Amino acid sequence: MLNINTQVIEIPEPMFRGWQQTVELIAGIMNLPAALIMRVHHSDVRIFSSNDTANPISSLLSESKQLSCYSAQVIYNRAAVLIEDARLDSIWSFDDNVNADIMAYYGLPLTWPDDQAFGTLCVLDTQAREFTPHCKLLVARFQQSMNADLAVLYEKAELQQANRKLQNLLTKKTMALSLSHQALLHEQDSRSALESTLIYQQEYDALTGVANQRSLVQQMESMLKSVDDENELAVIYLGIRNFKSINNSYGYDIGDKVLLEVSQRIHQQLTTEYLVARCWGDSFAIVVRDEIVVEQVIDLISRLTDAFESTFLIDDFTITTRVCFGIALAGSAADKGISLVEKAEAAMTANKDKGTHYNFFTEELSAVIGERHYLESHLAEALDKQEMSVHYQPMICVKTQQVLGAEALIRWHNPILGAVAPDRFINLAEQNGQILALGNFVLRTAMKQAAQWRNSFGDDFCIAVNISPVQLRDDNLVSRVAQLLAYYQLPGSSLELEITEGVLLQDEQKVTKSLAGLKKLGVSISLDDFGTGYSSLSYLQKYSFDTLKIDRSFIMNLMECEQNKELARAIIAMAKKLNLQVVAEGVETPEQHQFIVDEGCDYGQGYLYGKPVPATMFTSQYLSRQAI
Repeated sequence: MLNINTQVIEIPEPMFRGWQQTVELIAGIMNLPAALIMRVHHSDVRIFSSNDTANPISSLLSESKQLSCYSAQVIYNRAAVLIEDARLDSIWSFDDNVNADIMAYYGLPLTWPDDQAFGTLCVLDTQAREFTPHCKLLVARFQQSMNADLAVLYEKAELQQANRKLQNLLTKKTMALSLSHQALLHEQDSRSALESTLIYQQEYDALTGVANQRSLVQQMESMLKSVDDENELAVIYLGIRNFKSINNSYGYDIGDKVLLEVSQRIHQQLTTEYLVARCWGDSFAIVVRDEIVVEQVIDLISRLTDAFESTFLIDDFTITTRVCFGIALAGSAADKGISLVEKAEAAMTANKDKGTHYNFFTEELSAVIGERHYLESHLAEALDKQEMSVHYQPMICVKTQQVLGAEALIRWHNPILGAVAPDRFINLAEQNGQILALGNFVLRTAMKQAAQWRNSFGDDFCIAVNISPVQLRDDNLVSRVAQLLAYYQLPGSSLELEITEGVLLQDEQKVTKSLAGLKKLGVSISLDDFGTGYSSLSYLQKYSFDTLKIDRSFIMNLMECEQNKELARAIIAMAKKLNLQVVAEGVETPEQHQFIVDEGCDYGQGYLYGKPVPATMFTSQYLSRQAI
């Protein structure tokens, strides 16, 4: 058996370039600051990264002890290492070398055929993040490809060594080299095919198969160069007014099928001269180019409107959609594609608010686009700049009016923007992917504060935290809650997680698993905004809740609307029959308070009892005074 010294095997330049392209593709598709390959135990350690030297993470990679620890673990165990939040990871959070400079890491081993370590293929981030099964599969596919490359190089090294020792076997050596070359070509072909697939995924929407917004904008750039009086261009932005209602009523799987049918109906009204793309969610963009583009746009909108008059028949459901349109016209060849798409979107959004059918972009709408960009630019750094805080609203026992807990609510104060209302930035965070980081920030901050209050004012205090759909889909939610409970020495009963019906419409299997895991920890589960959804009663049968929160819309008009009284009365009575605690939200008057007391409601929340305030004010206003 030949003893191959893998330390002297050099990586061919074509393969080097192929690996460089690989990590760039991985980083681009996964939207990560760095993906890299490290070769260990070698005088010339190579790092292939997708970032340029101007990126702050470049210097971090060259001297990070944390990165070395992670990679050493991968190589030592010949197994993957997955870390989605180093501060909360039970293995790494206590390591002296871990100083939280790399918050998220996923690494796989690269090995020679004789099991000698070549190094690692890994992706990382300076912020905590979830690595989805799709992301893991993507990295694993490239690991397999690179290990195959190493196998080819190893085989070539074996053949070269055998050639030096066995000159008389020239024929066999030549045949082996030929086979090795064919294998290398085969792997290169496989990688090329995989790269083509990845490029497709970057340019096209996976659900509908049409182009995505990025691809559409790229195609528009060349079209805009020829815009003049005889060659006009317009963008139509199509949105579905009731798509959120469709998702809430029928579930996300049905919603996806509706979007696929929407895409097909759009295509049926277009010729090859049009460009169409799915931008995000329920929105599609169509590019129209013609000598008299306004007439073409209005004609196309009329045909699309007629096409959507017909109902959708999906999985035995009959579904009606209501569409609206925004239109932006290119003024000159100097216009930018992304700017036109944003203008058309702003026109469509204004159209939704007005309830009209279609709307042209006007300069008055520029402020809408500017505000969104301005808000998003500040939101991106809000957590790092410690602009986010958590306020607490008291939850009281309606019979004794004693404060038994608090609901944790995120607040954002920016030095320039001032106090930004949650309804202005929460939806934006959900669109740009920041909602998981914000949700985890609230959860961690609230549990830390709850531990302090329980130590000072008694062990009965409970903190309630809202959980977003993104958090509930996170495979690490249960383990993260368990780690925080252990770290702050809190019992599970000290935490109540509030979820809405919209959360329950996600992947049912994953929701069931997450809720079951949380219940095992002793965490209470509350169904928030009860009574406003489509299938609230069915969820009481399907899931094990501890608390119902009556939506504030039923409480606000109790004294003016007899129907609201009856509905609130029925909800409280039903909850009692099911042995559930009941919280009434939005209590603002003594009359509303007296009603929920008379009906046997357990807890109240609203401005009558207290507004959301910072932790120090909550302590002085509600806890210190109560403890006297």
